[in-house]
Amino acid sequence: MTIIAFRLSTHRSTAALGLSLTVALLSGCAGGSSTGQDPAAIVTSTSAVTASSAPRTSKAGAPKSDDVGRKFDLGTIVKVVQDGGVPVMIFDRWTVRGVKDSILAANGVPMGIHSDARYENQNSRTTFRIPVVEGAIFNYSHCVAINQPAQQRSSTLEEFARLKSPEDVILLTLDPKGQVTKAQNDAPC
Repeated sequence: MTIIAFRLSTHRSTAALGLSLTVALLSGCAGGSSTGQDPAAIVTSTSAVTASSAPRTSKAGAPKSDDVGRKFDLGTIVKVVQDGGVPVMIFDRWTVRGVKDSILAANGVPMGIHSDARYENQNSRTTFRIPVVEGAIFNYSHCVAINQPAQQRSSTLEEFARLKSPEDVILLTLDPKGQVTKAQNDAPC
């Protein structure tokens, strides 16, 4: 008994099947003794499908966030880049005097009119990539006077990326994937 096995990709299976049948027919017609049973030829053709995928880049799926696990973050936008059509903040994290980072990450901090220097940048070299979800809310606040309420209005990511000191410190609200769903700037006087 003769067994012939092929492992081919699907696009070559049709050609291989035709070739296999031709070989089987020819081997069955080869000369031999007429006094016995001719050996049977068994042909097994195995098709293998090889899945090929694009290299693992963030463009194949949603951009990855460096802030997964946090509910809030505070800092300034260094720049905004596009990753697969999704805006991604390059974010410089800041600290709040007297508040542990773990508390800020879990609960946020109140943003309102103040005249003191509440926030500080202790490390300007480390930045974080944080994607922004479609429909994220940006609330801009501006202080007119310490004894008056802040002027507030709706804003955009592009405007927040252009904010200048001292209004450029931003509190981000993040979803479970670490993506920005809401942003509120600081309004110092």
